[in-house]
Amino acid sequence: MSASAHLQKAATNQTILKPAGTGGVRQRQSLEARHNLIEATIFCLDKFGYADTSIARIQDQANVSRGALTHHFPSKEELVIATIDSLLEKLLRPSLPSKKLSQTDIVADLRWLARNMTGTARGRALSEVLMASRTDKKLSARISPRLTDWNTKLDEAVVGFYASPNGDDDDVRQIWMIARTFMRGLILQQPFTPDPAQIEQAINRFGTLIAPYLETRKRDGVDDAKPL
Repeated sequence: MSASAHLQKAATNQTILKPAGTGGVRQRQSLEARHNLIEATIFCLDKFGYADTSIARIQDQANVSRGALTHHFPSKEELVIATIDSLLEKLLRPSLPSKKLSQTDIVADLRWLARNMTGTARGRALSEVLMASRTDKKLSARISPRLTDWNTKLDEAVVGFYASPNGDDDDVRQIWMIARTFMRGLILQQPFTPDPAQIEQAINRFGTLIAPYLETRKRDGVDDAKPL
């Protein structure tokens, strides 16, 4: 048998012996690596803030080599953009309740909102990037289209979830925009108000202020998720 025939036979054998599903395993490993890097970025944004979240810190938190990190994300900016996409996707999980909203329900919704925006690493990480984009024009240019698209989807979800007593959907959008703004403000206020009871009182008071302007649309077969 000629040398070329031997090589061809060897290549054929390697192809036959190659484990099935290798491509799927690699794809899964790649997705897991990206997920771990995004989770490490969220941790660093929450703990250190945007300015001090460096590639080196993310690398250490994810416990990966620099080459492995840059294979997936060539720069901090690309990693932050992927993190924003992940955060926005997870924060837009609305569904519709089946009962009329009472003042107590409003306060409960606001507490849920507070837990997700001020009481979790994800909510605080998102706020860090939003604040950084105010002065970082390059970052702002990258995330603004994503935020615009997210807000459009959020508005659609909110008006499906809530109604205004006067029937004006724009009122609903505006009330929840105010509510989200209030919650983001709590992130800045927390260092000056370390007593959780005072934060809770502020949420309760805010709930009593907006409760007269919202009621829920009746829907069947829904869960307890809320729109952010």
